[in-house]
This record gives sequence, structure tokens and C-alpha cells, in this order.
Amino acid sequence: MATATTTETKAAPATAAFNYYTLPTSPELDDVTVVMGTSPAVVSCQVPVVDLRGTALSDFTHESHGFQVLRQPLPIDASHASVHDTSTMANEYYPAMVALLKQQLGVRCAVVINSTLRDIPGHDASTIDPKNPRPTTGTRSLGPFFVAHSDYTPGAARAHLRAMTPDWFDATGTGDGSTTPEDRALFLRLRSEIIAAEDRAAGLGTDRGGEAEGKGGHWAWDGRGYEGPRYAMFSIWRPWETVRRDPLAVLVGGDGCAAGDAFPYVALPRVYRSRPGCVPEYYNENALVRPPTADTPHVWGYLGAQAPDEVLALKFYDSEALRRGDGSVRGMCPHSAFHTPDMDDEPTRRSCELRVWCVW
Repeated sequence: MATATTTETKAAPATAAFNYYTLPTSPELDDVTVVMGTSPAVVSCQVPVVDLRGTALSDFTHESHGFQVLRQPLPIDASHASVHDTSTMANEYYPAMVALLKQQLGVRCAVVINSTLRDIPGHDASTIDPKNPRPTTGTRSLGPFFVAHSDYTPGAARAHLRAMTPDWFDATGTGDGSTTPEDRALFLRLRSEIIAAEDRAAGLGTDRGGEAEGKGGHWAWDGRGYEGPRYAMFSIWRPWETVRRDPLAVLVGGDGCAAGDAFPYVALPRVYRSRPGCVPEYYNENALVRPPTADTPHVWGYLGAQAPDEVLALKFYDSEALRRGDGSVRGMCPHSAFHTPDMDDEPTRRSCELRVWCVW
């Protein structure tokens, strides 16, 4: 099923329109108009964009840049029917991606959290459940995401880990056939070690008042002093076909992408409910990237004609980045799709992203 990488790309545009949340304060709770780009607080800015193929792709690492290009032939048939079949994804695609992460990132444990399929030009905000952000229409298809963001703030990533329940694998359909008993036991043991180590480092006791609203507890902790297993959350992003329209871009330069994770962002508060394998309700946050200014310019980069064997690992959280706290390890990778007029007649992008826990 291998698909050869193609580098027959159009000339990269000098600039492209990227959408940013512009208010200095956080949006209202669960304001999905922000993530849909329909809020008046979301404004389009013309920003420099470069094709990363002008650079050795191996120079980009998740340690230094927050993202990394991994190589793997397509492990499954990429037809619409195949990728929309939950059994094929859970029992064939997920294990292949876990094997890729173990091989190329050197992790000892990787667990798929969920998957998102983007294979339509766009979608209606009214069809998305704000408490469990998935379509309510019976389809799994979503359109590209056109707002500059990193999926979660640091506290929000930790909240996702803490919200998982002991029956998580069965509840998410990732038990037998998708994972081995040994892998499941290892992850659940490491998760317990991670949470215990965080609580010790943060000096947390039994009084955890405020955590349910994103205040106090681990939400107020900066990640320093952590001595547990290193762990991270990634999006593993792959196109099912060569990308000709609405490519995914990452923030690669400019003063707005300063050392470490110093780019300004605003938290979009969320409350998630009824997510499979999680507690009934928990507070969370999405990170909305602030727009560039004269003092903090942005430069975005993308892979021209990204092929199915080119897999992007985008980091949302890294305990090591917070533990060091000196910018030497990147913990987040701002990203967004973008569109230019010359893409109007190109085929709709078909892609998949997996959110994955990785533990070293």
C-alpha cells in the first residue's frame, strides 16, 4: 500500500490568510463560534508562509520545533469506506501508528485517544456538539480547521489524562484487537505514576477545590519539579491523498514563535461531557494563538503537496518542556489550515488526525 512521496508542488505563496482570535480576554464558555471562525473576535491576517521543502525536513524535531515529519507507507486502504470503518481504524490503523511512534520517536508506550476525519470542504457549527466536539448528524466527516491554535493548554492536557477512567480501552473500542493486554496494563500503570508524581511536585493534598473550574490544584502548577515518566500528547496528522487544497501549516518562525512556548495565546474554556472512557464531565481549555504584531511577527510553514507517507507529529503537551522551563524543549505546536484562491478548483483535502498519549 506504499505511496511514493511527490515533490511536484506549486510555488509557495508569499503570504496567506490565517485566522486569529483577537480579544485580550478569553471567550465565553464553550463558544464554538470561535473555533468555527464565525465569531467577530476572529480576524483574518495576511502572514508570511513558506514551503518547508526548501529545508531539510529532518532538521525539524518535536524537541526543538514542536513538530516532526515521520515516514511511513500507508498501512491501510485509504478509500472513504475503509477510513470511515471504525473497526479498520481501531484494529489496523491505530496499531500501525503506535508502532510508528515507538520506532521513530522512541516511546515505550503510545495510546490513541481519538481520531478526526477531515474530508469535506466545511461543516455547520450547529451540527457540532460543544460538550463532545463531534458531529451530531451521524457522520464522522469534518472540514479543515482554519483558526490558529494549539489544541490544549498545559493544564487542559493534564485534565484529559486525569479524566480517563479504568474502563477507558473498552469504552473507546480500543481493547482486544487494537491493543494488547500488556500495553493496556503498562499505560494504566504509567498513568497512575504520572499523576502521583505530578501531585507530589505540585504539593497537592486531598483538598482540590477549584480544579473542576480550572482553578488551583494542578491547573496552578507550572510543571517544575516533576520526576515521573516523561509523557506528551500529540496529534498524528496524515493525508489520505496528496494535499492540493487547504494544507496544514505550523508556526515555524518570527518573534511570535520565540524560544520555548512563549507565543501569546488565550484559553477558550470548555466543559466536556459524555466522552467515552472519561468521567461524566470535566473542565478543559483550548489554546487560541494571538495575532502577530509589529513586535511579534509570525511565519507559517507547510509541506507542499504533502503525500500520504509523510506524517506530521504535532505536539500539544510535553512534561519535559515544563519540567525544564527554559525553552530548550518545545511543548506546543501552533497550527492551522490555510486556503489561497488558486486552491479553489483542487480536490477537497482528505486527512486524518489521531490524538495520542506518548510515554517514554
